[in-house]
Amino acid sequence: MKLIIYEDEGYKNFLPLAWTRPVYDLRCGIDTLAQKMLRQYPKAVAAYGCRYYLPGEKLMKFERGLFINGRVLAGSRLAREIPLKGKDEIFFSGEEIVAVRAVSKPFAEVKKRARTKRVNVQLVKYPWDLIVENSGQILADSRYHRNKKQGKAHKSAVFYNHKDIIIAAGAEVEAHAVLDARQGPIYIGPGTIVRAGALLKGPLSIGPGCRIGGEISASIIHGYSNKSHYGFLGHAYIGEWVNLGAGTTNSNLKNTYGNVKVEIDGKSIDSGLRFLGCFIADHAKTGIGTLITTGAAIGVGANIFGGGVTPKVVPCFSWGQKGRYELSKMLASAALIMERRSKKLDEQQKEMLAKIYQFTK
Repeated sequence: MKLIIYEDEGYKNFLPLAWTRPVYDLRCGIDTLAQKMLRQYPKAVAAYGCRYYLPGEKLMKFERGLFINGRVLAGSRLAREIPLKGKDEIFFSGEEIVAVRAVSKPFAEVKKRARTKRVNVQLVKYPWDLIVENSGQILADSRYHRNKKQGKAHKSAVFYNHKDIIIAAGAEVEAHAVLDARQGPIYIGPGTIVRAGALLKGPLSIGPGCRIGGEISASIIHGYSNKSHYGFLGHAYIGEWVNLGAGTTNSNLKNTYGNVKVEIDGKSIDSGLRFLGCFIADHAKTGIGTLITTGAAIGVGANIFGGGVTPKVVPCFSWGQKGRYELSKMLASAALIMERRSKKLDEQQKEMLAKIYQFTK
């Protein structure tokens, strides 16, 4: 039977991180949300449903199968709570649809009429949920990654709580770096280099191909991003192909010690969290000395420079404080940067970025 991981309207809460990827491709722990779900259904034929402008398969191609909401944070009980096989059924967690099993009728018809069942399955609702759940998810995912603990570490590097630190094959930790997993686990992805003298505090998940320096705490870096220099990053989610210039620092605690609010879909939402940093989408860049305000969201392709404190929301493709990045120049820069990691900005990605440029104009 086919397993279709799909997006619902909840993806909007994850913008700008989700402009360039389906919500199920966001990372929490070592793996993405989709990878966690697929593990629970090893015999299923996987398919995906996402927004029309994103590369990949589209939901309307599939009418029958088990459809699972892409915001599900899959645990080991998922397949027991929502079996792959069975009759037409709609599964709810609270007031949200978690899954729809469409066997005798197409998805759209089953979603309107089938019997319902309440299940104990967690969905992420806001981007900070990924940061909150990161510690437990690294530990849960690590059961599937322990045999990949093959990266190199200089003999002078310091590890606190070594058992909760995973350095993947192809990763490297340079001299005098400190990895502190006493407050939460740390994962360093393949091809990532932790620079000499860096201070990393868990829970922390860093994907493939990154260059890491300075101080980082309780964050997720999706992959292929650079934070090579001094500066603090805390309780943040960083996308792909992001470059944080020397001295870039984010605030993850208000002076009042009050809850951090984040702009979500044009509304100010109280996260309920005292510690919360920033959310930086793919291909964003910060100049030297950039200071990122608490709970900030920085859009796709934004290029921030000039120093000072960022506003709460930096729109996609911003140029400095008030300008807008020319798309052709942004694409040329992205292609050059990706070539340095032996990656190519292909035509599908260019078309996607062009669409986002128009959506956010």
